[in-house]
Order: sequence, then structure tokens, then C-alpha cells
Amino acid sequence: MDKSLDGTRVILLSREEERAVEKRAKKRKGTRIAVGVLLPVVVLVVLFSVLLNARDLGVGQGNTDGAYGTVLADIDGIREADPRIIDIAMLGAHDANSFSVSADGPVDDSPSSEVLGALLPLSSGFQYRMSVTQTLSPHGLLMQGARFLHLKYTYYDGEWRATHSLVGRPFEEDVLEVLEFLHSHPGEVVLLLFQCSYFGETQSLHTFHDWLAGVRHEGKSIYDYVRYDKVNVFGSSESDGADIAALTYNGVTSNGSKAGAVLFDRREPDKVKEGETSESEYSQYFFDIDSNARHTWHSRMGSDALIGLIEEEVKDVVAARFFEDRLRVDQTQASVAFSGISDIFHDIFSWSLLKFAEEHNAALVEHPDLDEWLRAMPVFQVDFVNSDKGDFNRRINEKIRARNEEIVRILLEEEGGYEALYR
Repeated sequence: MDKSLDGTRVILLSREEERAVEKRAKKRKGTRIAVGVLLPVVVLVVLFSVLLNARDLGVGQGNTDGAYGTVLADIDGIREADPRIIDIAMLGAHDANSFSVSADGPVDDSPSSEVLGALLPLSSGFQYRMSVTQTLSPHGLLMQGARFLHLKYTYYDGEWRATHSLVGRPFEEDVLEVLEFLHSHPGEVVLLLFQCSYFGETQSLHTFHDWLAGVRHEGKSIYDYVRYDKVNVFGSSESDGADIAALTYNGVTSNGSKAGAVLFDRREPDKVKEGETSESEYSQYFFDIDSNARHTWHSRMGSDALIGLIEEEVKDVVAARFFEDRLRVDQTQASVAFSGISDIFHDIFSWSLLKFAEEHNAALVEHPDLDEWLRAMPVFQVDFVNSDKGDFNRRINEKIRARNEEIVRILLEEEGGYEALYR
């Protein structure tokens, strides 16, 4: 119905027509709300489907020139100086055998991995990208200068396997590569930290130590490269045995004529039934890492956060004079973390631990306090040891070499023994 007021046309709707208009308006509004809600959900589903399932690690192979098979034996004067093992600067490889884990492989049987196992069908790519920390096998890492190897293993399906949440190749292959290197590189020192994820119902540190005796290359096991007496496992003043601070280059390498290994493990409670295993004769050659080393795990993601924590750690190490009796490991590497929005952002958008390490390592080697870090914490442990971003692998090996040459010079020219290294 049309009516006019002062020349203005007014349209009057019937009640039915009004209801129809209101209904169409509500429908349009509902559609806008639905689109506003569902569109972000669809975008997030697609985004996380890619993020959680993509398996590309985002990096290349890194430096593979094998130029650092010898990093200690050819330093002039090292035998005369005979530095303590805990003072020697070393490049460390975090999760040094994680290169072999597979996105299609199972999650290890550790109870702590149950949640990861349940989520694996939805997040296999993300878990894989956050499990691989090195692109090379242990032998390749040693040839790129690494002398401290952090090796994780688990008892899975009746055998010892490499692991970093996801299960990798048989652990025997990792041990054989280390033995191959030791066999052919006299005068080099390799520190090995063995960390078990899961012992199962029948295994323990002791059965693992016995098993290692049977892994041989050219007729030699890892124990043939151990050239120290039984150790003070927990560094206790009430116990006998060799202290970690008493080990020197000459003692471990037979005056530089042979390669030497120093063994560490995590003395977590043995997960075996009482009486099922007995103490291994080899167990007294392993230092408990937690008792004999300062190796603070930062559990953060992001270069700024990690570098800040490294600087705090340096101050603590120096103030507490940990250099007197402990190995000091600078754990520079990142970890999946949930400390805040920043960490979660880095977790998602750093893409992989290797990709993060590629950028992070380049920042570390540029840091003006790197020399101070190496003095306080000589073991410089990283992910992606052989990264060539910013020429990292070559530059960090040169820095470590320079520190060890400085150590030899100070010990030969100045009085005061190791104390002179920290003045």
C-alpha cells in the first residue's frame, strides 16, 4: 500500500510482508556470522593440516667436507701441556643419532611418549620435524669436528634402537660408526653421553653396558678405548675411583698415540624387576652426567631467549667455580616449549629444529661473547653441527681450535696449572 505525506511517498507493508523482510534480514545476518566464524576455522584447519603433516625439514645437508677428523692430536705442545679433559673446548652434538628417525616410524615405548603416540596420526610431520636435530650420522658429525656426542637409545621390540621420541635405526650401527672413527684417529678424544628413553621390563643400564661390550669394530669394543680406571660414578667425596677432573689428555690417549673415549650416562632408576639383572663389570667406567657435569637444559625456543639464558649460565658457572671439578656443557640448542606465546609462535613457525638451528647457530658464532662462553663452558653443544649457514661449521671449529691452542700456550708458559686458564 502506498500513501503520500507532504509529497513524500511512504510504502506500508502488510504484516506478512514485514515478517518476510525480517526473516531475510536474519538469514543474511546469520550467513555473515557463519562465514565470520567458519572461515577462520577452515583456514586454521588447512594451515595446521600442512604444519602438522608436512615432512620437509626445510634445510639442506650442510657442510660435509670431512675436514675435522683431527682437531686435537695435531695441536703443537698438547702432550707437553697435558690439559684436563674438562678444560678442553669441544663441539658437541645434541641428539647425535637422530638423523635416522623416520616420520613413518613408531613412537618409542617410553611412558612419556604415550601422548605423542596417540597424536601421531594427526601430527606425524610436526613430530618428525621436532625430532631430527642432525643431518649426519655419528661418524659424519665426528668428521665435522664434533667430539661430544649425546646419543639417545631405547629398548624397542627386543633390540636397542636409536630414538628421539620417534624410533630410528638399530643402535648398534651408531656405536659401530663411533668405533670406526676411534680406530682410525689416534690422539683424538671423544666424550659419549648415552641416554636411555626406555629400558622395557627386562633391561637396565647394566644389561646395556654388557651389550656394548659385544659391539665390535676391528675386534675392539668401546671399552678398548677407555684408558682410565674405574670411576667415582657420582663424584662423591666418600667414594673411590677416578674423578672427572683428574682425567687428562695424555691419560685418555696414551700420550697422544691412541684415540680415547670418556663415557657418561644418565643414572635414572633402573626399570627392571628386582633380582633380574646384576651390576655389570663395565658400569664403573661410566660417569653419571648429572653428578659430574653442569649441563643446564634451557627448554626454550627463540634465539633471544636462549642467548639470554646462556649469558646467565656463564655467570653462574664462573661464580660457583664449576671449572674446578666438573665438565661444563653449554646447551645452546632449542626445544619445543610452551613457556609463553612467544615460544609457541616459535614452535610453529620455526618449522623444524634443524631450520631453527640453521639461523640460531649463525647468530651464536657471531656473538661477541663467544670466546667467554667457551672459557666458562668448553663443550659447545648444538643442533645441526655441520650447518653451513653463515659458514657456521668452519667458523665454530676455528673458534674451538683457537681456544685449545690458547689453553696449551697458557699451561706451558704460565704458572698455576688449570687455575691460570680462568684468571
